[in-house]
Amino acid sequence: MKVLRSGQADPDGLRAGDLYVAIKVREDPVFRREKGDIHVDAVLNVTQAILGGTVQVPTLAGDVVLKVKPGTQPGQKVVLRGKGIKTRNSYSYGDQYVHFNVKIPVNLTQKQRMLLEEFEKEEKGEDDKDAEKAAGASG
Repeated sequence: MKVLRSGQADPDGLRAGDLYVAIKVREDPVFRREKGDIHVDAVLNVTQAILGGTVQVPTLAGDVVLKVKPGTQPGQKVVLRGKGIKTRNSYSYGDQYVHFNVKIPVNLTQKQRMLLEEFEKEEKGEDDKDAEKAAGASG
């Protein structure tokens, strides 16, 4: 950035030189910017992703509580309209995109493991019923 006549004076002291300012913007650990849009990650646990719920998400104006729909998939995103950065030479604002990441537990308790195995059996049973229905309908 050039600031006219704000630098050091010439050797005769008659006229000030120009000042050149270099600006470096450091990356934010939470927000990623794409023009006027802001991107942020929200981490869900497995049950939040499956059953739905709420999650606290940072915005430029402060945290908001966001509703998570049941069946939310990893990588799915929602848009918060107008929560981004003000567009240059305009009155409009960009959007904020919230990207959902699902955290898979590494260590399960015995009860958690048992419940997931039970869920797996139920899930396989439904898959078998669906396959039978499809075979009956086509045959």
